[in-house]
Amino acid sequence: MTTLRQQVNALFDHDLPSNLGGRLISGFVGLLIIVNVFSVVLESVESLRVKHFETFWWIEQVSTAVFAIEYLLRVWSAPDRVSGRFRAPLAGRLRYASRPFALVDLIAILPAILGMLGADDLRVLRLLRLLRMLKLTRHSTAFTMVWDVFREEAQSIGAVLFILVITLIMSGSIMYMLEGDAQPEVFSSIPAAIWWALVTLTTVGYGDMVPVTVWGKLFGGLVAIVGVCTLALFSGLLTVSFMDQLRMRREQYRSLLRTGMASGQMHQRDAQAMEKLGTNLGVPRRDAEAMVDQALAGGPCPHCGQAMPHDAQTAK
Repeated sequence: MTTLRQQVNALFDHDLPSNLGGRLISGFVGLLIIVNVFSVVLESVESLRVKHFETFWWIEQVSTAVFAIEYLLRVWSAPDRVSGRFRAPLAGRLRYASRPFALVDLIAILPAILGMLGADDLRVLRLLRLLRMLKLTRHSTAFTMVWDVFREEAQSIGAVLFILVITLIMSGSIMYMLEGDAQPEVFSSIPAAIWWALVTLTTVGYGDMVPVTVWGKLFGGLVAIVGVCTLALFSGLLTVSFMDQLRMRREQYRSLLRTGMASGQMHQRDAQAMEKLGTNLGVPRRDAEAMVDQALAGGPCPHCGQAMPHDAQTAK
């Protein structure tokens, strides 16, 4: 017999099979976040804030109450997570509370806490309320893939950023030496010249700092070319890694699909569950459906061309 805490955990633990209650809660919280964000944006318009003050106030109170209850329930049920990483009653809950997603949940209710403590800077409170959008990342497969990309390529990304920082400092220092005498008020220091280097390397080009000497213009053109190459290198690295993540997830899904077909029989509900699993793994829904259909028909995989198990019978 499951305890109340285990039942609550089943609503929030993404490592467990999804259930109707968990999907309803996720959908309601997601909708509430969207409503809250629009409320914060519209509330910044003075005429709307005065006219619909009571509506905005109720949206904030309801949102804070829901987010607070969700956060407390997640922390309370943490020891029952199927991963087993938070088993200890106190230490496990503290460990869970220090995780990134739990901190995002805490940020969602932080504006109300600061308001009760007397904080009156509306701009800061409004910004913190907008950070509630980060709660949507918990339910986003795309964000999970992007996070995996950054985690897997952390060393390579760090190397690119290190090169970028070195280039910024060197470019700013050289431009200060070339343009400092000609434009002492514009290129007044190396930090000021580094701002020019940052704008140039990122190909933004505000135009607030422009070299006027011949050597300054030549060097500025070189820095702009280096910036284009650096951004191309960085974007290429992320693109390749993202495609590798998608390929690995497809391979993982294909392996799970073969395992599921090994029993020799797959019910229609099992096929639907496998399609949903593919979506959760980041496989496009169309591809997941095609792979399941091909597996049931015994045809080749639409991506790798290898034969799928064909000795299974589908029970309608």
